[in-house]
Amino acid sequence: MKIPIIVIKLLFLGALFIISNHNLHLTDSSERDVFFDYYSNWVGNLFTQGAEVTGYLVKFKWLPNEVNILVNGSHS
Repeated sequence: MKIPIIVIKLLFLGALFIISNHNLHLTDSSERDVFFDYYSNWVGNLFTQGAEVTGYLVKFKWLPNEVNILVNGSHS
């Protein structure tokens, strides 16, 4: 239950940063359109970067080499 709350907080905090950094007023419909454009681009970048990190982690070699296992195992 903690992970969904953290994700929601991250998305909400990102929206607040976009609003404050671009001095947007959401009561104005044209500025609201600008906000939704910035926000959708930001969320898209989050998913793109998340996919890149996930791909890197999947390709990462997690197990040690057999040589390291034999050398470290013989000293024990």
